[in-house]
Amino acid sequence: MIFRKLELAFFLGLALLAGGCMTSKNASAENPKFARLFCWGRPVSEAVAERFAAAGVTDIMTVNRKQYDLARKYGMNAYWGCFTPAGPHRQVMSPEEEKLQAYLAGKDLDRKMPRVERMKILHPRRAEKQHRYGGEPVRDVDVICSDIACFISDEDLALTRKKLDRMLENAPADAAGMFLDFLGYMNLRGCYCEKCLAKYRKYLADKKLQDTSENRTAFYRAKLVEYYNKVIDHIKSRHPNYKIAVHIYPDFRNDHLYGNRTSADYCGQTVSWYFKFDDAKIRKYTGFVLNHAKDHFANAEGLPFIGLSADPASSLGYKTPAEIEHDLRTILSAGGRTVMVCNGHDILKPGYFEVFRKYCGRK
Repeated sequence: MIFRKLELAFFLGLALLAGGCMTSKNASAENPKFARLFCWGRPVSEAVAERFAAAGVTDIMTVNRKQYDLARKYGMNAYWGCFTPAGPHRQVMSPEEEKLQAYLAGKDLDRKMPRVERMKILHPRRAEKQHRYGGEPVRDVDVICSDIACFISDEDLALTRKKLDRMLENAPADAAGMFLDFLGYMNLRGCYCEKCLAKYRKYLADKKLQDTSENRTAFYRAKLVEYYNKVIDHIKSRHPNYKIAVHIYPDFRNDHLYGNRTSADYCGQTVSWYFKFDDAKIRKYTGFVLNHAKDHFANAEGLPFIGLSADPASSLGYKTPAEIEHDLRTILSAGGRTVMVCNGHDILKPGYFEVFRKYCGRK
């Protein structure tokens, strides 16, 4: 009888041990974390670099050697600079779009006006027009306030190559790669300068097509993708080991998630903008970004992108720490294990830092 009791106790102990292991595994499965966090911020000081790393940032942009060294010191992948388009002139929009940009950007205001006073005027203007800062628009006409060079008019990429070569001149050979941003259209549709319109007319004539909204979309999307891929090719011709991380921005109105057509190694596509998206939309967009990342390039990785604004007074949306946590959990539930975030420095603010450390922090 004594041996029987010992035997039962032995097997009960094994069962409890196995149950404990299963519980641990289930808990891990029920509380997944992100393996990588790409950050649109910069390690401008030792304290900032240390805090970024503690929050779980794994990949970050740097713009000088000091930032580069700090990122590497704290175990982050350091990317050298951020390229934005080059061209012979700014893009041209329709008269209505140009007027809207002037209003949203405050081109009628005194340039010497202090920024704080200026923004007191501009935030209400942008809220009035439901301005989305280059994200997915909610009105028929929306623009970004920044000017973008007309890259389509950069013949043979002469200015683009010159700008890239200047950026790469002092780039560390062992950098993780480079960030790209603002490769898009100010009006989220296309550029209407004479050179672009001439190229569009030739495109229609060569393909024997009519001028339709579908054909305009196809043309301007093709030009975007072509520019992305030529820029990436040039960078890799100089540094074959470099990885290219992009955020598809501004939005392309007629194809929000076209980014998988680019050859970027890490393609960040917006699944939750600064202005809140509902859960179903976040899951749908995350699923597309992940499941279609390799449709055109086998080595590409799709990154769900979150817009983060921690300023409740800003017209650039606002999310509480709880809302950011909800975004992260929703992306995780849709299968995401890598995430890209901007504004990067808001990650470090109280409340937000703890959320990112919880879901992205390294052991």
